[in-house]
Amino acid sequence: MSIIATLDTAALSLEAGSEASVPLHVRNDGEIVEEYVLAVVGPCASWSEVVPGRVSLYPGQDATASVEFRPPRSATVPAGEFSYGVQVLPTEHPEDAVVHEGAIIILPFYETTAELMPRMSRGRFGALHRLAIDNRGNAPLTVTLTGDDPGEMLDMIPPEQMLTVEPGTAGFARVRVRPVRKIWRGMSATHTFAVKGTPADGSSFVLDGTHLQEPVLPSWIAKAALALMLLALGMAALWYLIFKPAVEAAAKGAVSGTVEQANQSASQAASKATEASAGAADAGVAAQSAQKAATSAATSAAKAEKAAGGSSETEIVGSIAKRLEVEAAAKASSSTPFVFENPKGILNLTDIVLNNPQGDFGRIKLELDGVPLLDMALENFRDLDYHFLTPLRVTAGQSLNLTMSCNRVGAPPDQPALSQCKSAAFLSGTITIVTPSSPAPTNKGS
Repeated sequence: MSIIATLDTAALSLEAGSEASVPLHVRNDGEIVEEYVLAVVGPCASWSEVVPGRVSLYPGQDATASVEFRPPRSATVPAGEFSYGVQVLPTEHPEDAVVHEGAIIILPFYETTAELMPRMSRGRFGALHRLAIDNRGNAPLTVTLTGDDPGEMLDMIPPEQMLTVEPGTAGFARVRVRPVRKIWRGMSATHTFAVKGTPADGSSFVLDGTHLQEPVLPSWIAKAALALMLLALGMAALWYLIFKPAVEAAAKGAVSGTVEQANQSASQAASKATEASAGAADAGVAAQSAQKAATSAATSAAKAEKAAGGSSETEIVGSIAKRLEVEAAAKASSSTPFVFENPKGILNLTDIVLNNPQGDFGRIKLELDGVPLLDMALENFRDLDYHFLTPLRVTAGQSLNLTMSCNRVGAPPDQPALSQCKSAAFLSGTITIVTPSSPAPTNKGS
């Protein structure tokens, strides 16, 4: 072999976003002039290079090149050890190529942003807040969340929880606030609280929130009760003062002239009543017979319906939490599909959270089998939460498709220029299975 190549440092530690170089010595032990192509191979190749990339050496001559490393300060390059190789390829005798190996250790860095959604809530018995944590570092982030209520007027549920967020992703946690005491009537009360996040590594953060506690009984209840009472008193006064005397006078005038005729009519009515009583007895017997026949028919119909087929039972078999991510360059579009493949289940979506962490400009659309569910402009939000009282039903084989059209890539503060728009949708809900009850066995007669 006519090549000798050595690295001054076999292992190197480097912070993300910084630069470092390692000298590479190359010697030509051959008998002819040779040109060598120098290149970095391995997972570090995208952010490493050899300067200069080519050297020409006479026999017995050596040269020194520099292997330069520039790992980006991004979640795309995780913290840890990377092995790399520097290939020395002779142009005249490529079969004599050598690869000298080394290692570089990327140190972890932590960059976290968090948001409480919504900042202010209102309700009679409490409200639900959602906490979103974006991990823009290059190492997993474990955060302990605790609640703080300066006035001791709210209960935080749960009082403490732990959340782990992978690099380049967002994590979500639910924080429910509940008033310690109820306000039955009167003025609403405003309570402030805070959610503190303490990462295992990195700096902690505090998010302030406000809850407006409303009275259980609204203010218009007393006014409505008073109005009803006054209306009842007015109607009673009209009856006793105006309508009742007029009705009594009209009744007395009508009765005085026809008392005798009424007595005759009463005698005739009495005889007819006797005849009707006998007929009513016969009708009562017939009615009892009809009632027995109707009861028998209803019993037979219930048995026939039970024999024909039973009802169905719905069972919740699990929950689902799915994150759809989509990336696209400026003036381009991209989509990410998700197909629900449980042949017996139904996906009931209760929550959809749209995430635009970079502040990109464009449009994002969520469709179910081509039918738009959500269609939003990216510049209108960073994080947007939808909670459905009536779940969105997705059956087996149906496809949810997240499509993003990137008009302009966002520019987060204190960040290097980005080349692609990046958005996500977090889907959560339950999976149910509809199980038909087995039909009753058929009784075969002889």
